[in-house]
Amino acid sequence: MEKIKYDYRLGIKQETRVDAICGQLIFEIKNNVKDIRLFQSSLIRLSSILIDMPNHTGILILDETKLSGPRLKEEWDNFSRFVKPDIFSRLKLVVLSKYEVTEKIGDITKDETDIVLDIHEKYSQISIEKNVRKPDAFFEILRILIIQWFRGNGPLQVNKICQLSGYSYPAVSSALEKMELQLRKHSNRSVELKSFPQDLWFKLKAASDNVRLPQGFWANKPRDIEYFKNKILNKTNFEVGFGGIIGTKHYFPGIDLLGIPRLDLTVQKWSNSKIENFVKSLDPGLKKVQPGQLPQIVIHNIHRNEPLFVNDGSMLFADELECLLDLHESRLEQQASELLQFLMHKRKNE
Repeated sequence: MEKIKYDYRLGIKQETRVDAICGQLIFEIKNNVKDIRLFQSSLIRLSSILIDMPNHTGILILDETKLSGPRLKEEWDNFSRFVKPDIFSRLKLVVLSKYEVTEKIGDITKDETDIVLDIHEKYSQISIEKNVRKPDAFFEILRILIIQWFRGNGPLQVNKICQLSGYSYPAVSSALEKMELQLRKHSNRSVELKSFPQDLWFKLKAASDNVRLPQGFWANKPRDIEYFKNKILNKTNFEVGFGGIIGTKHYFPGIDLLGIPRLDLTVQKWSNSKIENFVKSLDPGLKKVQPGQLPQIVIHNIHRNEPLFVNDGSMLFADELECLLDLHESRLEQQASELLQFLMHKRKNE
Protein backbone atom coordinates (compact mmCIF):
# COMPACT_ATOMS: atom_id res chain seq x y z
CA MET A 1 0.00 0.00 0.00
CA GLU A 2 1.28 3.45 -0.88
CA LYS A 3 1.93 5.92 1.90
CA ILE A 4 -1.04 7.98 3.05
CA LYS A 5 -0.40 11.73 3.11
CA TYR A 6 -2.62 13.72 5.46
CA ASP A 7 -3.93 17.28 5.17
CA TYR A 8 -2.44 17.30 1.69
CA ARG A 9 -2.06 20.40 -0.48
CA LEU A 10 -2.95 19.52 -4.09
CA GLY A 11 -1.61 22.67 -5.69
CA ILE A 12 -4.73 23.32 -7.76
CA LYS A 13 -7.32 26.05 -7.42
CA GLN A 14 -5.28 28.20 -5.08
CA GLU A 15 -3.64 25.38 -3.13
CA THR A 16 -6.69 23.20 -2.43
CA ARG A 17 -6.27 20.92 0.58
CA VAL A 18 -7.79 17.47 1.11
CA ASP A 19 -7.89 15.40 4.28
CA ALA A 20 -5.78 12.61 2.77
CA ILE A 21 -4.37 11.26 -0.47
CA CYS A 22 -2.94 7.84 -1.26
CA GLY A 23 -1.69 7.23 -4.78
CA GLN A 24 -4.59 8.24 -7.03
CA LEU A 25 -7.17 8.17 -4.25
CA ILE A 26 -8.37 11.43 -2.67
CA PHE A 27 -10.20 11.32 0.67
CA GLU A 28 -12.46 13.72 2.50
CA ILE A 29 -13.77 12.83 5.98
CA LYS A 30 -16.80 14.40 7.66
CA ASN A 31 -17.90 13.72 11.23
CA ASN A 32 -21.43 13.70 12.66
CA VAL A 33 -23.14 14.90 9.48
CA LYS A 34 -26.75 15.70 10.38
CA ASP A 35 -27.74 18.00 7.53
CA ILE A 36 -28.18 16.72 3.98
CA ARG A 37 -26.82 20.04 2.72
CA LEU A 38 -23.42 19.33 4.25
CA PHE A 39 -23.42 15.95 2.49
CA GLN A 40 -24.30 17.66 -0.79
CA SER A 41 -21.63 20.35 -0.41
CA SER A 42 -19.02 17.66 0.36
CA LEU A 43 -19.90 15.81 -2.85
CA ILE A 44 -19.76 19.04 -4.86
CA ARG A 45 -16.33 19.94 -3.45
CA LEU A 46 -14.91 16.49 -4.13
CA SER A 47 -16.35 16.52 -7.66
CA SER A 48 -14.81 19.91 -8.41
CA ILE A 49 -11.41 18.56 -7.38
CA LEU A 50 -11.81 15.53 -9.66
CA ILE A 51 -12.49 17.82 -12.63
CA ASP A 52 -8.89 19.04 -12.39
CA MET A 53 -7.51 15.60 -11.56
CA PRO A 54 -8.88 13.26 -14.25
CA ASN A 55 -6.80 10.26 -13.16
CA HIS A 56 -7.94 10.32 -9.55
CA THR A 57 -10.84 8.85 -7.58
CA GLY A 58 -12.56 10.66 -4.71
CA ILE A 59 -13.81 8.84 -1.61
CA LEU A 60 -16.05 10.64 0.86
CA ILE A 61 -15.99 9.21 4.41
CA LEU A 62 -18.92 9.91 6.72
CA ASP A 63 -18.24 9.06 10.37
CA GLU A 64 -21.22 8.65 12.72
CA THR A 65 -23.68 10.39 10.40
CA LYS A 66 -27.30 10.87 11.46
CA LEU A 67 -28.45 10.35 7.87
CA SER A 68 -29.86 6.88 7.13
CA GLY A 69 -28.52 4.57 4.44
CA PRO A 70 -31.63 4.88 2.22
CA ARG A 71 -31.55 8.69 2.55
CA LEU A 72 -27.88 8.80 1.53
CA LYS A 73 -28.53 6.46 -1.43
CA GLU A 74 -31.45 8.61 -2.57
CA GLU A 75 -29.35 11.77 -2.44
CA TRP A 76 -26.47 9.95 -4.17
CA ASP A 77 -28.73 8.99 -7.07
CA ASN A 78 -30.09 12.54 -7.29
CA PHE A 79 -26.57 13.93 -7.41
CA SER A 80 -25.72 11.64 -10.35
CA ARG A 81 -28.20 13.56 -12.53
CA PHE A 82 -26.26 16.81 -12.22
CA VAL A 83 -22.69 15.59 -12.59
CA LYS A 84 -20.90 14.43 -15.71
CA PRO A 85 -20.71 10.63 -15.85
CA ASP A 86 -16.91 10.75 -16.07
CA ILE A 87 -16.77 12.59 -12.73
CA PHE A 88 -19.53 10.65 -10.98
CA SER A 89 -17.98 7.29 -11.90
CA ARG A 90 -14.92 8.31 -9.88
CA LEU A 91 -16.87 9.12 -6.71
CA LYS A 92 -17.33 6.67 -3.84
CA LEU A 93 -18.87 6.83 -0.37
CA VAL A 94 -18.01 4.96 2.84
CA VAL A 95 -20.05 5.30 6.04
CA LEU A 96 -18.53 4.39 9.41
CA SER A 97 -20.12 3.83 12.80
CA LYS A 98 -18.36 2.67 15.95
CA TYR A 99 -15.12 2.13 13.99
CA GLU A 100 -16.79 -0.24 11.51
CA VAL A 101 -17.94 0.19 7.90
CA THR A 102 -21.74 0.19 7.78
CA GLU A 103 -22.41 1.41 4.23
CA LYS A 104 -20.58 1.54 0.90
CA ILE A 105 -21.67 3.19 -2.34
CA GLY A 106 -19.49 2.63 -5.38
CA ASP A 107 -17.20 -0.23 -6.26
CA ILE A 108 -14.89 -0.06 -3.22
CA THR A 109 -12.10 -2.62 -2.97
CA LYS A 110 -10.75 -4.21 0.21
CA ASP A 111 -7.50 -2.22 -0.13
CA GLU A 112 -9.50 1.00 -0.38
CA THR A 113 -11.53 0.00 2.67
CA ASP A 114 -8.33 -0.65 4.64
CA ILE A 115 -7.04 2.82 3.70
CA VAL A 116 -10.35 4.36 4.81
CA LEU A 117 -10.03 2.67 8.21
CA ASP A 118 -6.43 3.89 8.56
CA ILE A 119 -7.50 7.45 7.77
CA HIS A 120 -10.39 7.23 10.21
CA GLU A 121 -8.05 5.98 12.95
CA LYS A 122 -5.63 8.83 12.28
CA TYR A 123 -8.29 11.54 12.49
CA SER A 124 -9.84 9.89 15.55
CA GLN A 125 -6.46 10.19 17.29
CA ILE A 126 -6.21 13.86 16.30
CA SER A 127 -9.66 14.48 17.76
CA ILE A 128 -8.75 12.68 20.99
CA GLU A 129 -5.54 14.68 21.39
CA LYS A 130 -7.48 17.92 20.98
CA ASN A 131 -10.20 17.06 23.49
CA VAL A 132 -8.63 14.77 26.09
CA ARG A 133 -6.63 16.15 28.97
CA LYS A 134 -3.09 14.81 28.75
CA PRO A 135 -1.45 13.63 31.98
CA ASP A 136 1.03 15.89 33.68
CA ALA A 137 4.28 15.79 31.70
CA PHE A 138 6.32 15.14 34.85
CA PHE A 139 4.49 11.91 35.69
CA GLU A 140 4.43 10.71 32.09
CA ILE A 141 8.18 11.21 31.67
CA LEU A 142 8.75 9.56 35.06
CA ARG A 143 6.71 6.53 33.98
CA ILE A 144 8.73 6.16 30.78
CA LEU A 145 12.05 6.39 32.65
CA ILE A 146 10.96 3.82 35.27
CA ILE A 147 9.86 1.39 32.55
CA GLN A 148 13.17 1.94 30.81
CA TRP A 149 15.01 1.26 34.08
CA PHE A 150 13.02 -1.92 34.80
CA ARG A 151 13.92 -3.23 31.35
CA GLY A 152 17.58 -2.30 31.60
CA ASN A 153 17.45 -0.52 28.25
CA GLY A 154 20.01 2.11 29.17
CA PRO A 155 19.83 5.89 28.68
CA LEU A 156 17.35 7.70 26.45
CA GLN A 157 18.12 10.83 24.48
CA VAL A 158 15.80 13.72 25.25
CA ASN A 159 14.52 13.75 21.67
CA LYS A 160 13.59 10.08 22.04
CA ILE A 161 11.68 10.85 25.24
CA CYS A 162 9.80 13.53 23.30
CA GLN A 163 8.89 10.95 20.64
CA LEU A 164 7.75 8.35 23.16
CA SER A 165 5.76 10.74 25.33
CA GLY A 166 4.32 13.11 22.73
CA TYR A 167 5.44 16.14 24.76
CA SER A 168 7.48 19.05 23.42
CA TYR A 169 11.19 19.47 24.12
CA PRO A 170 10.61 22.32 26.64
CA ALA A 171 7.99 20.24 28.52
CA VAL A 172 10.30 17.22 28.71
CA SER A 173 13.28 19.34 29.78
CA SER A 174 11.21 20.95 32.53
CA ALA A 175 10.09 17.53 33.80
CA LEU A 176 13.66 16.22 33.81
CA GLU A 177 14.85 19.24 35.81
CA LYS A 178 12.37 18.34 38.57
CA MET A 179 13.89 14.86 38.91
CA GLU A 180 17.47 15.97 38.31
CA LEU A 181 18.86 14.41 41.51
CA GLN A 182 17.56 11.00 40.43
CA LEU A 183 19.12 11.14 36.96
CA ARG A 184 22.42 10.17 35.41
CA LYS A 185 23.17 12.48 32.49
CA HIS A 186 25.39 11.60 29.55
CA SER A 187 27.37 13.75 27.12
CA ASN A 188 25.09 12.89 24.16
CA ARG A 189 22.08 14.49 25.87
CA SER A 190 20.72 11.20 27.08
CA VAL A 191 19.48 10.46 30.60
CA GLU A 192 18.60 7.48 32.77
CA LEU A 193 17.57 6.84 36.34
CA LYS A 194 20.45 6.12 38.73
CA SER A 195 18.29 3.64 40.61
CA PHE A 196 14.64 3.01 41.35
CA PRO A 197 13.30 6.43 42.51
CA GLN A 198 11.48 5.54 45.75
CA ASP A 199 10.41 9.12 46.64
CA LEU A 200 9.08 9.82 43.15
CA TRP A 201 7.36 6.42 43.12
CA PHE A 202 5.40 7.38 46.25
CA LYS A 203 4.33 10.63 44.57
CA LEU A 204 3.21 8.73 41.46
CA LYS A 205 1.18 6.26 43.54
CA ALA A 206 -0.53 9.10 45.40
CA ALA A 207 -1.45 10.85 42.13
CA SER A 208 -2.27 7.65 40.24
CA ASP A 209 -6.05 8.08 39.96
CA ASN A 210 -5.68 11.62 38.58
CA VAL A 211 -2.84 10.60 36.27
CA ARG A 212 -4.50 7.48 34.84
CA LEU A 213 -8.24 8.29 35.14
CA PRO A 214 -9.37 4.63 35.21
CA GLN A 215 -12.80 3.67 33.85
CA GLY A 216 -14.51 0.77 35.62
CA PHE A 217 -17.37 -1.39 34.33
CA TRP A 218 -19.62 -4.03 35.91
CA ALA A 219 -22.63 -6.18 35.02
CA ASN A 220 -25.51 -7.55 37.08
CA LYS A 221 -24.69 -11.02 35.77
CA PRO A 222 -20.88 -11.10 35.74
CA ARG A 223 -19.05 -13.37 33.32
CA ASP A 224 -15.88 -15.30 34.08
CA ILE A 225 -12.68 -13.30 33.56
CA GLU A 226 -11.31 -16.10 31.37
CA TYR A 227 -14.29 -15.58 29.06
CA PHE A 228 -13.40 -11.90 28.60
CA LYS A 229 -9.72 -12.74 28.14
CA ASN A 230 -10.42 -15.18 25.31
CA LYS A 231 -12.87 -12.80 23.66
CA ILE A 232 -10.30 -10.01 23.68
CA LEU A 233 -7.63 -12.27 22.20
CA ASN A 234 -10.00 -12.99 19.29
CA LYS A 235 -10.49 -9.27 18.56
CA THR A 236 -7.69 -8.64 16.09
CA ASN A 237 -8.87 -5.06 15.38
CA PHE A 238 -8.27 -3.91 18.98
CA GLU A 239 -4.79 -3.52 20.48
CA VAL A 240 -5.19 -4.12 24.21
CA GLY A 241 -2.54 -4.75 26.86
CA PHE A 242 -3.39 -7.06 29.76
CA GLY A 243 -2.39 -5.57 33.09
CA GLY A 244 -3.33 -6.25 36.69
CA ILE A 245 -2.99 -9.84 37.83
CA ILE A 246 -2.64 -11.28 34.32
CA GLY A 247 0.19 -8.90 33.46
CA THR A 248 1.81 -9.38 36.86
CA LYS A 249 1.97 -13.15 36.37
CA HIS A 250 3.69 -12.58 33.03
CA TYR A 251 6.47 -10.52 34.63
CA PHE A 252 6.63 -12.52 37.88
CA PRO A 253 5.33 -16.08 37.27
CA GLY A 254 6.11 -17.17 40.82
CA ILE A 255 4.00 -14.54 42.59
CA ASP A 256 1.35 -15.82 44.99
CA LEU A 257 -1.91 -14.68 43.40
CA LEU A 258 -5.03 -16.81 43.39
CA GLY A 259 -7.95 -15.97 41.10
CA ILE A 260 -8.58 -12.83 39.14
CA PRO A 261 -11.22 -10.65 40.84
CA ARG A 262 -11.13 -8.04 38.06
CA LEU A 263 -9.64 -7.59 34.62
CA ASP A 264 -7.27 -4.63 34.16
CA LEU A 265 -6.72 -3.57 30.56
CA THR A 266 -4.53 -0.85 29.09
CA VAL A 267 -5.28 0.90 25.79
CA GLN A 268 -3.60 3.77 23.96
CA LYS A 269 -5.29 7.04 23.00
CA TRP A 270 -8.82 5.65 22.76
CA SER A 271 -11.81 7.96 22.64
CA ASN A 272 -14.58 7.40 25.19
CA SER A 273 -16.83 6.14 22.39
CA LYS A 274 -14.22 3.58 21.32
CA ILE A 275 -13.86 2.38 24.92
CA GLU A 276 -17.62 2.06 25.31
CA ASN A 277 -17.93 0.25 21.98
CA PHE A 278 -15.18 -2.16 22.97
CA VAL A 279 -16.71 -2.87 26.38
CA LYS A 280 -20.16 -3.45 24.87
CA SER A 281 -18.63 -5.87 22.38
CA LEU A 282 -17.37 -7.92 25.34
CA ASP A 283 -20.73 -7.97 27.08
CA PRO A 284 -23.70 -5.68 26.31
CA GLY A 285 -24.66 -5.89 30.00
CA LEU A 286 -21.52 -4.08 31.16
CA LYS A 287 -22.09 -0.54 32.42
CA LYS A 288 -19.98 2.11 34.16
CA VAL A 289 -19.52 1.60 37.87
CA GLN A 290 -21.28 3.84 40.33
CA PRO A 291 -19.78 4.91 43.69
CA GLY A 292 -19.47 1.90 45.97
CA GLN A 293 -19.56 -0.70 43.19
CA LEU A 294 -16.61 -2.96 42.51
CA PRO A 295 -15.61 -3.06 38.81
CA GLN A 296 -15.21 -6.31 36.91
CA ILE A 297 -13.28 -4.64 34.07
CA VAL A 298 -11.09 -1.55 34.38
CA ILE A 299 -9.77 0.33 31.35
CA HIS A 300 -6.63 2.45 31.67
CA ASN A 301 -6.15 4.82 28.74
CA ILE A 302 -2.55 5.96 28.21
CA HIS A 303 -1.87 9.01 26.06
CA ARG A 304 1.81 8.75 25.22
CA ASN A 305 2.83 8.06 21.62
CA GLU A 306 4.15 4.56 22.36
CA PRO A 307 2.16 2.13 24.54
CA LEU A 308 5.32 0.19 25.53
CA PHE A 309 3.39 -3.08 25.56
CA VAL A 310 5.23 -6.39 25.76
CA ASN A 311 4.30 -9.07 23.21
CA ASP A 312 4.93 -12.71 24.12
CA GLY A 313 3.80 -13.93 20.71
CA SER A 314 0.24 -14.71 21.73
CA MET A 315 -0.92 -11.67 23.69
CA LEU A 316 0.03 -8.14 24.69
CA PHE A 317 0.85 -7.08 28.25
CA ALA A 318 0.75 -3.61 29.77
CA ASP A 319 4.14 -2.39 30.94
CA GLU A 320 5.56 -3.37 34.32
CA LEU A 321 4.70 -0.03 35.93
CA GLU A 322 1.07 -0.19 34.78
CA CYS A 323 0.77 -3.64 36.38
CA LEU A 324 2.22 -2.30 39.64
CA LEU A 325 -0.25 0.59 39.69
CA ASP A 326 -3.10 -1.80 38.86
CA LEU A 327 -2.26 -3.91 41.92
CA HIS A 328 -2.19 -0.85 44.16
CA GLU A 329 -5.49 0.33 42.71
CA SER A 330 -6.96 -3.11 43.48
CA ARG A 331 -5.71 -2.83 47.09
CA LEU A 332 -3.33 -5.76 46.57
CA GLU A 333 -0.57 -3.94 48.41
CA GLN A 334 1.41 -7.01 49.48
CA GLN A 335 1.48 -8.41 45.96
CA ALA A 336 2.43 -5.00 44.56
CA SER A 337 5.36 -4.87 47.00
CA GLU A 338 6.43 -8.39 45.97
CA LEU A 339 6.29 -7.49 42.28
CA LEU A 340 8.33 -4.32 42.86
CA GLN A 341 10.98 -6.18 44.85
CA PHE A 342 11.16 -8.86 42.15
CA LEU A 343 11.61 -6.27 39.37
CA MET A 344 14.27 -4.39 41.35
CA HIS A 345 16.13 -7.60 42.19
CA LYS A 346 16.00 -8.71 38.57
CA ARG A 347 17.32 -5.35 37.42
CA LYS A 348 20.16 -5.46 39.97
CA ASN A 349 21.31 -8.89 38.80
CA GLU A 350 21.31 -8.11 35.07
